[in-house]
Amino acid sequence: MQPTVPSGKDTLARQAGAPRRLILSNRQSPGDVLMLTAAVRDLHRCYPGQFETDVRTSCPAFWENNPHLTELDENDPEVEKVECAYPLIHRSNSAPQHFIHGFIEHLNETLGLQIRCSEFKGDIHLAPIEKRWMSQIHELTGEDTPFWIVAAGGKWDYTIKWWDWRRYQEVVDHFHGRIQFVQVGGAGTTTRGWMASSTFAARPA
Repeated sequence: MQPTVPSGKDTLARQAGAPRRLILSNRQSPGDVLMLTAAVRDLHRCYPGQFETDVRTSCPAFWENNPHLTELDENDPEVEKVECAYPLIHRSNSAPQHFIHGFIEHLNETLGLQIRCSEFKGDIHLAPIEKRWMSQIHELTGEDTPFWIVAAGGKWDYTIKWWDWRRYQEVVDHFHGRIQFVQVGGAGTTTRGWMASSTFAARPA
């Protein structure tokens, strides 16, 4: 999909070397938006000072404290609006690439860039108070207990994303007494089976 770009020639501001202004949009699931955070990070790493970027996504919390964002007005005639996608998924059974490359490839093709993936992870930024504060498990148990978070569920559109709940349970049982497991989710969410550890139990709604 081609971006919505300013009409006519490059503006005087652009000719003077002003940063290119982008509003990137994506209203898909959290996992998709997480990969978009990586694309925004690498856009700015590969083109420092050349872009001002804002986003419109389904997960605003993912972008809190993000140093790469600049608040932009959608009605600004200098703003380019890009609906971000990942056509790479249609080659997922043949191309030797990871999902993290999807948005990067799309931005490269759409904007005429050469963004390179710099880190094999998303780009979430915590506030200083979030880094200092105790974990929610500490709040519940009163102890600074190390823990792993698991999400024993999935989406019905792609069954390959599911892992049988019995396998999760085997992992929990194997590490019993050594690692505290926390299953995320709640009433109304999609889970199968149940998992338990020494101080935590998660059961289906």
